[in-house]
Amino acid sequence: MTIFSKHLIVATAMPTLLTGCDTTQSYEQPLSINAPCLVHKNTFCIAKPHPIKPLIASASYDKTVKIWQQNTGEVIQKLAHPDGVPALAFSPDGKYLVTGSYDNVVRLCDLQSGRLIRSLNGHTQIVWSTSFAPDGKSFASVGADDTIWLWNFDTGKGKKLGQHDGDAWGVTYSPDSKYVLSSGEDDLIKIWQISNGNLVNTLDAHTGAVLNIVFSHDGTKMASGGDDYTIKLWNTQNWDVTSTFSGNVYSVYGLAFSPDDKLLVSGGRDKGLFGEFLQYHFDYKSDENSVTMQMWDLEQKTLVKQFNGHSDNVNNIEFSRDGQFIISSGADGKVIFWDAKKLTLLKLINYDRMHVTYMEELKMISR
Repeated sequence: MTIFSKHLIVATAMPTLLTGCDTTQSYEQPLSINAPCLVHKNTFCIAKPHPIKPLIASASYDKTVKIWQQNTGEVIQKLAHPDGVPALAFSPDGKYLVTGSYDNVVRLCDLQSGRLIRSLNGHTQIVWSTSFAPDGKSFASVGADDTIWLWNFDTGKGKKLGQHDGDAWGVTYSPDSKYVLSSGEDDLIKIWQISNGNLVNTLDAHTGAVLNIVFSHDGTKMASGGDDYTIKLWNTQNWDVTSTFSGNVYSVYGLAFSPDDKLLVSGGRDKGLFGEFLQYHFDYKSDENSVTMQMWDLEQKTLVKQFNGHSDNVNNIEFSRDGQFIISSGADGKVIFWDAKKLTLLKLINYDRMHVTYMEELKMISR
C-alpha cells in the first residue's frame, strides 16, 4: 500500500478541498530557487545538505543523484542509478552517501571517488527512506515492503529488524546511536535497540500513517508528522506527547528542527483530498501561492510563519550545516533556499509587537 491509496477514495469529496491552507500569518518568500530534479506526475525531489561542506545532494526518479554547490547551483558530481532514487542520506563525516531506489536496492557510494561500494539486497519493494547512524557504524532503510533493515557499514551485512502493517515511511537514529526508529502506514512509531535488534517500544499517538520522524539536536525531543494532519512533539525521556500542532496543515512529509531546537519547520501536501485526487490522476497543479510549509515555535506553541514558493507537495525539509538556510524540496522538482537567520529575527520582533508591519520590522532590524 502506498500513501496515495488512502487519497484515492475521496473522489466525491467537496470541491472546497481543492484550496490550499488558509493563512493567518504572513508569507515568507524564497531566497533562491533551484530546479535540479526532473520529476513527473506522482514523483518527487529530495535534497539534503552535506554535513561539512557547502554542498547539496538531490535525487528524483531520473536515475541520477546530483551533488552540487550550495552557492552556485553548479553540479560537480553525478551518481548514476539503474532506477529512480527517492531516498538518500550522507554519512556523518560526509564521505559516503547511502541511497534507496525504486529497484528495491540500497546502495553505498564513496563520494570522493564516485565509486559504488556496495549494492545491498533485502527489500522486496521500493526503498522509501534511509538514515545514517550518528556514529557512522551503521545505516538503516525502510520501504514499501513494510520492513526496516539495519546495515553494518564495515561489512555490508544486513538484518531485518521487523516490519509495519503497510508501507514503512520514516526512519531515523537517536542522537546517541543506541536506537533506530521507524514509522509507517499502520499509524505507529517503533523503537528498535541497535545492539540486539529488539523492539523496545511502540508509540501510537497518531491516527493516520506516520510519514516522518526526526530528533532534535540535543536528543530531548522528537517530532513526528502524519497523515492525520498533525505534528506531534515527544519527550524522549518518557515518550509522552508534549504538544500537538494542527490547523492549516495537510499530510506532513517534511520536518526539521532549527539548530537551537526552538523552532520546527514542517512541510507537506499543498491541497485538500479532492485536489490530491485530481493531481494523482490528472496532474492538476497549483501555483506558487499555495502554503506548503509552516514554522512553529516550540516554546510558545504557536505558528510563527507560513511559506509559499512550491507549486506541489513539499517532501523534505532540512537546515543547512551552518543554520543559515532552510532547504525544502518537493514534487515540483524544486529545491528552495529560505533565509533562516532573517526568519528568526522577524520571529523575535513579532512576539513583542504583533501589530508591527513587515516594513516596520525591516527598519527595526536595520538599526
